[in-house]
Amino acid sequence: METKILEGEYWWGGCVVGSDKMPYSAETSIKIDLEEQRSTQSAPLFLSSKGRYIWCNEPFRIEFDGGVIRAECDYDTPVILNEDGKNLRDAYINAMNAHFPFEKNIYTPREFYKAPQFNDWMGLIKNQTQEGIIKYAEEIVANGYTPGILMIDDGWQRRYGVWDFDPEKFTNPKAMVDRLHELGFIVMIWVTPFICTEGDEFLALYQPRATESGQEIQLKNHFVRNEKGEICLMKWWNGFSAVLNFMLPDDCAEMDRQLNRLIDEFGIDGFKFDGGSYRPSSFANANSIYGGYTRAQLSKAWVKYGSKFKFHEFKDTWDMGGYHTVQRLWDKRHAWERNGLDCLIPNGIFTGLIGSPFICPDMVGGGEWTCAAFGTFDDELFARMAETAALFPMMQFSALPWRHLGDEAVKICHDMAKLHEEMFPEIEKILSETEKTGEPIVRHMAYEFPDEGYETINDMFMLGSDYLVAPVVKQGAREKVVKLPRGRWINDRGVEYEGGQTITEDAPLDRLVYYKKI
Repeated sequence: METKILEGEYWWGGCVVGSDKMPYSAETSIKIDLEEQRSTQSAPLFLSSKGRYIWCNEPFRIEFDGGVIRAECDYDTPVILNEDGKNLRDAYINAMNAHFPFEKNIYTPREFYKAPQFNDWMGLIKNQTQEGIIKYAEEIVANGYTPGILMIDDGWQRRYGVWDFDPEKFTNPKAMVDRLHELGFIVMIWVTPFICTEGDEFLALYQPRATESGQEIQLKNHFVRNEKGEICLMKWWNGFSAVLNFMLPDDCAEMDRQLNRLIDEFGIDGFKFDGGSYRPSSFANANSIYGGYTRAQLSKAWVKYGSKFKFHEFKDTWDMGGYHTVQRLWDKRHAWERNGLDCLIPNGIFTGLIGSPFICPDMVGGGEWTCAAFGTFDDELFARMAETAALFPMMQFSALPWRHLGDEAVKICHDMAKLHEEMFPEIEKILSETEKTGEPIVRHMAYEFPDEGYETINDMFMLGSDYLVAPVVKQGAREKVVKLPRGRWINDRGVEYEGGQTITEDAPLDRLVYYKKI
């Protein structure tokens, strides 16, 4: 497929990593291979501000070069160019209807949206203990936050693939979960498809078994395996592991056994599902996968498996447009730029444009663990991240503000959490409409106002059709320049404006600038 970029045309698509550099235009020079660059939220879709879209049923390569777009797929699958629309919204609606129509009767649990979520990763890193988790939860309530969803992150289990609480860290995990429930929390726990390649648990799935004739055969109904039938070793940030294959009923049943035991024995309410971006470089010993499965199929199967649980969260998804999957944006650095605060809005906009609207920005203050382990938190940055997240459909804290920040920043974070709760009725209206129509919750300005020159603006967004959110995302800034769309608007301070003009708003550290259409 080859096409020229039209005059004044802009493009979004592919992978959320890099979406802060979107939209792509005639001046863009970039090559994207969705087989290798398929990480976190990704889809085989590109959308144009002129109503066009590019789609393929498999990962493909695309190049923007000198005003020309070239795309091809190695899976003998056609790359489609559709030119039936006039603007970005047309392109999305046409692509959605043709390739990822939303499931019927979607309903995502409102508990994800009502109050900020808490994930203990930045508070405890891998030092998860019964005492530490209870203290973390009790502090949340004591500091005036509404108990909602609480996620226990990596480090609680004996080892990967053995989903038992580490007895040295947890003397009575059932009592811990009971205490969290007593405080008012819904308890989710971190899990992955990875299994440590040692110990009886691994060998029980791996070892040969005897047939009725007495001959031994190698099991092929467990794990991702290479073309020779050998266990694939997955390279990931915490080592090398075997991987369950959720294209196989036996591996789905094995994971069911493990997770249902956590529900039944300990009262766990749901799961944070991590991992799943399988790319050619992911496996240490596989050129191709036994059974003919593609890596993209393996990724999607993992997400579809976990999405059946009422309370679930995913970060690594491929081609999940139209599903009810609850997703969190990829881990953010505690930084102003380069996958820091600068990426929250573009990333959030992007996920809506690939059909994944049920989105949570990464943790307020950042979720990339090295800051908590080796660095310090900046009050201004932490506060601005809280403001930016407050009017996303979901909001999630990890590092606890009162442990790291001064009084002013602590108050701002609390105020933003309360603003999110106060806005829940409005968020729920937009959410309910999205569940029916599939349109994004967090929207690009050009999606809602296609003829007003918003294509390259990445520092504000629309929450549904009626709320324009314009947080400060630049270090040291105490003003926010806002180009208001045509129409009548009222800001967060009650001041009314006629749209179609550019306004400079005073934006002290404790102010989130936003507007409602009137």
